Amino acid sequence: MSKAGTVAATSALHLLEQYREGTSFFWSSPQHTLLAQGERIRWSAMEVSEGSTTDSMGAVNVTEQKRNEETQLFINRMEQLMEEGRRSGQTKPIVVGAIPFDPIHSSAELFVPEKIQWAEPLSPDSRASVEKRPAAVGCEVREEPAGAIFQQSVNNVLLDLNQGDLHKVVLSRTLHVTSQALVNTHQLLRNLFRDNTHGYTFAVPMTNLSLAKGYITTDKRASVEEGNETHRTYIGASPELLVTRKGSKVRANPLAGSAARSEDPAEDRRRAEALLASAKDRHEHAVVIEAVAEALRPLCKQLSVPAEPSLIQTRTMWHLSTEIHGELADVNTSSLELAFALHPTPAICGTPVQAAREAIREQEPFERGLFTGMVGWCDSEGDGEWAVTIRCAEVEGKTLKLFAGAGIVAGSTAEAELAETSAKFGTMLLAMGLDSSVSSMKEE
Repeated sequence: MSKAGTVAATSALHLLEQYREGTSFFWSSPQHTLLAQGERIRWSAMEVSEGSTTDSMGAVNVTEQKRNEETQLFINRMEQLMEEGRRSGQTKPIVVGAIPFDPIHSSAELFVPEKIQWAEPLSPDSRASVEKRPAAVGCEVREEPAGAIFQQSVNNVLLDLNQGDLHKVVLSRTLHVTSQALVNTHQLLRNLFRDNTHGYTFAVPMTNLSLAKGYITTDKRASVEEGNETHRTYIGASPELLVTRKGSKVRANPLAGSAARSEDPAEDRRRAEALLASAKDRHEHAVVIEAVAEALRPLCKQLSVPAEPSLIQTRTMWHLSTEIHGELADVNTSSLELAFALHPTPAICGTPVQAAREAIREQEPFERGLFTGMVGWCDSEGDGEWAVTIRCAEVEGKTLKLFAGAGIVAGSTAEAELAETSAKFGTMLLAMGLDSSVSSMKEE
């Protein structure tokens, strides 16, 4: 085995305790647990096409053709990263990290690690042994945008839905949380790992802001300035698999249509049954499934799409779920190529995609960055897993920025969509040790 390679691990808990903020990528899925440590090669890229234009607000407009060209360039750069890993002595390099919602306008956070450790997924019994403690203390919370402004944005989109060809738009908002002490990112990861028994728990080391321009480097730990002990980490627990590839086998598990859970068992079951019977949510789900299947069919010689959705649950939410299975037509199609073929799905952007992007740019007062992008890994053989980057936060020092979104379709109401985003914040708030119904918020 080369110096930069895979080593045996004792357990998922062992990997969890080896995690180090700023130098480790952590990944937990229903199939396995992964800890990637050290950076053999770091790539953080953000480039704007020469063929792009800017509007009066300074936002960059990119045609779908140009976006497709940039996507192929992105995939080519990932292959370059793999090749750099081989040249550095790795026999089977792997790239780990996160890709933003809009890779043209925001920076990716990807690297080839020095050391990789794998373990089985954490068992339910072992999960209960993880001690849960607060990860932040004395927190102040501020909304962006304020609830009333978010509701107005929803109403603006509903008007557009009634007047044109726009069918769905996903609008998001953020919570800015300030702790009195440094956020304990490792404890936050432990809490997420403990509470989220299904899905994909992750922690991604981010580039230092002073080095955030696009580059590929072989300098180890170039993303952290000398003497700078404050790290940026993107962390979360996503319930949604974008795509996984193992050999010729492909699986995707899109989610769309959601309801907040209740602590009362009878009410919780009523909400789940109401979600499954909801015409509005079933329609929203069907739009996503159709788009995912349409994207995968040209790449698969066989594709199985269930006729009806099922229910899955997290600690805070119910979701309509459809698990899609396929077999690749070309075994050289990598998990990353599959992920880009699907991204962005209507579950996190809308439909039609270009019109939904424009609505998001008009209505959201912030850049999404990694939120609603994809997080995961891809190896040199093309195998990999990519989850949709939701139920997440960016952590730096004493601050956290939480993200949540809701899909706006015909039949949506502003009040219900605001409530849905509030419920989705619950995953991160509970992991931080805060009440999920935080109410002491200051308007932006």
